[in-house]
Amino acid sequence: MHNRLNMNKRPGNFFGAVKNWLIPESTKDEPIPVTNNDILKELLDCFDDSCRTESVGASLVFNMHYLVILHPDVYEQRLPSFPVVVKEAVKMFYKKLQQYKKNYEDLSPVSSHWQFRFGPASDFNNERLGPYDMKVIGMLTGIKTGSMGGERRHTAKVTMKSKATNVFDKMDINLEVLRHIHFAESGSFTVKFSNDLTLGGGVTLKQARNMDNGYARIEYFMGDKNKGDHYIMRDTEIVIARKEPENQGYSNYLLIESSYVSNPHARIRLNETTGKFQIAAFSSNETRVNEAVIARSDASSPRWFDLEPQSQIMLNGIVTLEFKQQQ
Repeated sequence: MHNRLNMNKRPGNFFGAVKNWLIPESTKDEPIPVTNNDILKELLDCFDDSCRTESVGASLVFNMHYLVILHPDVYEQRLPSFPVVVKEAVKMFYKKLQQYKKNYEDLSPVSSHWQFRFGPASDFNNERLGPYDMKVIGMLTGIKTGSMGGERRHTAKVTMKSKATNVFDKMDINLEVLRHIHFAESGSFTVKFSNDLTLGGGVTLKQARNMDNGYARIEYFMGDKNKGDHYIMRDTEIVIARKEPENQGYSNYLLIESSYVSNPHARIRLNETTGKFQIAAFSSNETRVNEAVIARSDASSPRWFDLEPQSQIMLNGIVTLEFKQQQ
């Protein structure tokens, strides 16, 4: 005890005493709320993991859609910086792709755009989110984040950091956990994918527009079941497929509950260079557009045919789709 008192009276401890006086004990070593660089690092780690786990054979496959969930206070504070975070993330993605590409024959983007959605929440998947926490969720294609109404509960496979291991991994999440998160337009961004893997001066970041009406409306009728429904095309590219469990939960899948629809059957995209819609057919069964049969192509190398602003598409002679471009 005597020695400890003598040590405390040494002149060298004067500055330590001043530091203790200037910095209150309660604020020492407190964690810093989530920063822009923290978000950027999580996005890059999530992307990196997808390159390793999604790629197959000689094809390089990677996540292109991301959800970033932040504490409401951090969300409001970081909101003005989101466009810059997104641009920096895409630039770093391209740098990583340039490195990975050396080991792969084909680059296989599953979408024509990168998509980022930021949302505020105080809890997620039974975990509390404080100012020092965030959740970054990566997906190959889009995921439904709006109201799921009367839809049955279902899950989607995503890239997410495991609570147990604190590393990104492929896992299932129940989409119900996203229902309470409001992904507003102000926090939603898309960046057109660049085949030369650079974010050049001609590439602009655009904020997602109000997509209540979508790019197109598709009314479809199943002749084998004598019933129909409609689908709003809110993504610039969609997949038409038979309704199967593995396809559920993705916003850019038009799922039709008919055995006459293949899995996948076709894709429809908006060619933003020409401003026209196009369709590619993958089914071994006949696909007609305005009574004309279109040639089948491989899903990995689609052959595109132009769609008129109003077109009739027939799948396997049984399922009819009325395609109407929205103004």
